[in-house]
Amino acid sequence: MRRGAITRQSVLNTLAEYDELGRDTFLAKYGYSKARTYVLVYEGREYDAKAIAGVAHKWDYERALQPSEFSGGKAHAVAWLDRLGFQVQSRALDFSELEFTNFLVQLLVKTGHRNVSQDVLLGPGARADIIAESEDDVFVIEVKRVSPQTNLRIEDVVNQMKHYGRLARATQHGARRKRLVLAAPGILANKGTDPLTNSGIEIWDGPWIAQRSMAAGLRDEASKFLAPEYFEEAPQSEALALVDKLMQMPAGRATWSAYQRLCRDIAEYLFCPPLKSPVWESLDDAEMNRRDFILPNYADTGFWKFIRDKYFADYVVADAKNYTRGIEKQEIIQVANYLSKHGTGLFALIMTRIEPQGSAVHAIKSQWVQHDKMIVALTDADIVQMLTDRSFGIDPSEVIRQKIEDFRLGV
Repeated sequence: MRRGAITRQSVLNTLAEYDELGRDTFLAKYGYSKARTYVLVYEGREYDAKAIAGVAHKWDYERALQPSEFSGGKAHAVAWLDRLGFQVQSRALDFSELEFTNFLVQLLVKTGHRNVSQDVLLGPGARADIIAESEDDVFVIEVKRVSPQTNLRIEDVVNQMKHYGRLARATQHGARRKRLVLAAPGILANKGTDPLTNSGIEIWDGPWIAQRSMAAGLRDEASKFLAPEYFEEAPQSEALALVDKLMQMPAGRATWSAYQRLCRDIAEYLFCPPLKSPVWESLDDAEMNRRDFILPNYADTGFWKFIRDKYFADYVVADAKNYTRGIEKQEIIQVANYLSKHGTGLFALIMTRIEPQGSAVHAIKSQWVQHDKMIVALTDADIVQMLTDRSFGIDPSEVIRQKIEDFRLGV
């Protein structure tokens, strides 16, 4: 099924049928579940985006699509609707870390763990979110509402958990084996999992928790905290294909054009919507500064609205650097020259293969402190994390948000 095959009129016909039948009857008729991630907003009303796109198919091709027939899952449906000019919004899961912790306690009890306790004092200033026992082991569990997705945050978690492990071994439950666990409703790619597992820390992420919740009969309770994609059999194929292409793309001058095109495709998959499709290789008026591509930003909610308001980013500048080395100061200056308050704005992404060198890090700080320009470097590892997030229905901009927060708190 080719992407964008439905028409605007077929969507309007489907919205009319939805209104006539009502939400529950419409979804039951076509075999769709209620939307938890994306909703279509039309004339002030919200509709289940994936269901609308799938049923609209029948007006053009004489049958409705089943939920499993979208090659890119919900993102595929959203892309169709966005290209037809409909407004689609991401509905973030809304819960507190305490609520998530309480659910994990319920899950642990349901799955046979004993002596499950919350907010356990291990030592001065050190409290474990959950301590639980199985027949042979004691679990020391740190709960995060949002998965740590930057190097700094992952390192902080490793150090914190190691400290908790030392305290637990000294003060809790005698000589029984201690298992350190990070529990979070998100998902980590290899960049995040390797430092944790290499330090002996287990990861209870979204897919892990979803599977245990279904086995324990707690799917409805878990759905408040987990994206619907966690309960599906496999992540979106489009994300996996983009990860494979990125991992197989050699760095260096010979493949710079192919890498630019790949970065454009990745950016469109990750960010569109809410951003608009990339404008390819734009020149400024002086025809001096060539940007690889820009993404128009008309977002009126969420993270990208914040970026638009804070950094005057009506357009998000993106530059691709297919270098075998880490980018240096000169690449930061080059991108900074693209940015202006009354032009594209003061925000840019640099997609690069490995971590920037020290001169680039210093230049990024200088551009922010001296010129209010925010430049974020995304390495291959960052992009794989973002594609992994997107494939499971998580907002991939969380990586960028954490990077900006880490950067500004460190200035």
